[in-house]
Amino acid sequence: MAQTKYSGPQKAAILLLSFGEDVSAEIFKNMNEFEIKRIGSAMSRLGRLEQDIVDEVMMEFYEILQQNKKFFYGGSEFTKKVIGNAFKGGDADELIDQLSLGSAANLDSLELIDPRTLANFIRNEHPQTMALILAHLEAKKCGETLKILPETLHTEILMRIARLDAVQPEIINEIDDVLRQEIQAMGSIHTQKIGGVEPIAEMLNLIDKATEEQILDSLEERDPDMAEKIRKLMFTFDDLVKIDDRGIQELIKNVNNDKWKIALKTASESVRDLVFKNMSERAAKMLREDMEAMSAVKLTDVENLQSEIVQIARKLEQEGKIIIASGDSAYV
Repeated sequence: MAQTKYSGPQKAAILLLSFGEDVSAEIFKNMNEFEIKRIGSAMSRLGRLEQDIVDEVMMEFYEILQQNKKFFYGGSEFTKKVIGNAFKGGDADELIDQLSLGSAANLDSLELIDPRTLANFIRNEHPQTMALILAHLEAKKCGETLKILPETLHTEILMRIARLDAVQPEIINEIDDVLRQEIQAMGSIHTQKIGGVEPIAEMLNLIDKATEEQILDSLEERDPDMAEKIRKLMFTFDDLVKIDDRGIQELIKNVNNDKWKIALKTASESVRDLVFKNMSERAAKMLREDMEAMSAVKLTDVENLQSEIVQIARKLEQEGKIIIASGDSAYV
């Protein structure tokens, strides 16, 4: 049997010779000098091989691949080429299909878990693992989950999210292995841009003011440049002054007065004046009267409505109905 007659380097040499020059060259590019020397030496000493020996080594390779499906990050043209050269016809197609099942996955199914359950689930994980998991969530849920986690971890997690970039499939799979019993995750195997300061800014726009300030102040102490980048990307209720009169009029049409009267309760004078100025005289007068007659309102209710109006403004901007200026350029 090939499994007993030949050494590991010899089997690798047989496989590479069977794959052909192009594929073998690509594989050699991923080896270190020691591995290249060992396999290259084995290649030069193999001599003529009977077809049944080649078939035995190929079959062993096939069996190893089947036993280690979780290590197969299928879908790349190179991997298909390797398998295609090793096994002809239907055997190659079948093996690629088998090995692709349940391979690298993202964490989309995390969206099915409520924030409190998720926070409790990841509470004891390493901050880097927490960052990778939270970076896969949509901004609002990320903020809600982060708020439940200990405050001492907030800054560390956010800094790690901001520094994430393209995540390799094997890293996602390692996390998926930990979560496998609770979460069934399936999806793309390509590297994913999931981190950076943009999702942090979006998430901070959706959480309460107190938590937002606590996080930003903490980030300021740890990394002032990062905190500044995040602040520049954030769009708050006070930033409504960056919208021109026509845009504010469009926003007013999309938000009823019952919401404005509460949202404007803690707003700056400049924001109030901007809203009143872009209403009809009668509508502005009625809104002022409603605000004066209004009883005490919870601060959280005010902040929630301000956040809702901000989201409406951003949606209108995405639709091209308003422009939110930032310095000399449009706020994106």
